[in-house]
Amino acid sequence: MDTIIEYAPLVIVLIMFFLQYKIFVTPDQIAEVKSELIEYVADHYVSDKTYRDNHTSLENRMDSIDKNVNDVKTLLISIVQWHGSTNN
Repeated sequence: MDTIIEYAPLVIVLIMFFLQYKIFVTPDQIAEVKSELIEYVADHYVSDKTYRDNHTSLENRMDSIDKNVNDVKTLLISIVQWHGSTNN
């Protein structure tokens, strides 16, 4: 009993510290933060499926652009070679 009385002021100070700095939270507070976090993630990030679909679409478009650039390059080379052969 003497030890309880001896440490009671320290326990009261610690409890007041925890309450003042909101170390302990209630389930309602956790649910509120969870819902805010879910809304934030939904607003600022895309789903993995959407990212993969867009990435695949972008890869296909880049491949098409590369093919078109190669076709233009081949055409320009053939034009330059044709003009070079007619000048000789």
